[in-house]
Amino acid sequence: MPGVDIRALKNDILSKIETAIDPGKDKDGKAFSEVAEKTGQLLKESNVTVTQLRKVFTEVKRLSPENENYKYKLKLLKAKMAYTSGRFPKLKDFQEIVNKALPVAEQNEKTLQRFKDFFEAVVAYHKFFGGRE
Repeated sequence: MPGVDIRALKNDILSKIETAIDPGKDKDGKAFSEVAEKTGQLLKESNVTVTQLRKVFTEVKRLSPENENYKYKLKLLKAKMAYTSGRFPKLKDFQEIVNKALPVAEQNEKTLQRFKDFFEAVVAYHKFFGGRE
């Protein structure tokens, strides 16, 4: 997709991410689906690799509301994202998106699950748009 304005795409995602992660505000998942798709596209356009995404995705999949430390783990995820985007600057936009989503993910079980689903959908859309291994 030549000519994709990455900055405009990121700003559009940032304006909707909190709604997309909150099932109370996005019952039908319309914002969720749109934001996940656009985030996958953004990551592909930024030349992020599947391997770089999977390292973070593995951490997110381990999060569980049954574990009383899940809010702490979300805060740790923020630090790990900072480290990862420091090593791989092309992940900085994604870090910004995740940082904006984290406070919503902390709210309750349903928002945590939506956050985990968001990561899974982003990885899928990244692959769909031709993201490299």
